[in-house]
Amino acid sequence: MFPRFTFEEFSEYRLPRFNVAPAQAVIGVRNDGRDRVEAMHWGIDRRINARAETVAVRRTPRRCVVFADGFFEWKARRPIYFTMRDASPFAFAGVWQPGRDGPASCAIVTCPPNELVAPVHDRMPVVLPGSAIELWLSQEELGAEPMRAMLRAYDAGAMSARPVSMRVNNARYDAADVLSNGGATS
Repeated sequence: MFPRFTFEEFSEYRLPRFNVAPAQAVIGVRNDGRDRVEAMHWGIDRRINARAETVAVRRTPRRCVVFADGFFEWKARRPIYFTMRDASPFAFAGVWQPGRDGPASCAIVTCPPNELVAPVHDRMPVVLPGSAIELWLSQEELGAEPMRAMLRAYDAGAMSARPVSMRVNNARYDAADVLSNGGATS
């Protein structure tokens, strides 16, 4: 789905992850012209998200995408897992800054939710349609209007949602069973 980007031949971030939490490593691509998938620290100055409304006005030149195949939100303390209806991977819009003594840091851009996410949370990550990834990763400064056009809620009809295991509440627990709906509470 993302053939333009290159991965290191052997890398730990090629292994599947099931429960990625703030302050952990995520994988993405910065708009630095290298088109290289790399690990980035999720969080910039203790902020894990950046509001689309602010990003569009500031027209930040440091943009990135963060790859995922789903995201979690909580309703009444119960985790809900949002994915594409066809289970395909996707890219969040993000912003980045250089790391001090390690990898770059990033924050995921959020916007008001679509109809699927709205009953669960008042914000959602910006999922970039495939056609917008190239523009988002360009090194050119983007005007406010093109940014506003990209930084909006993804089509709810292309997404699905389901409750998952409460195990996802433990950021150190990273196994496939967090995606089950067995009603587990541990």
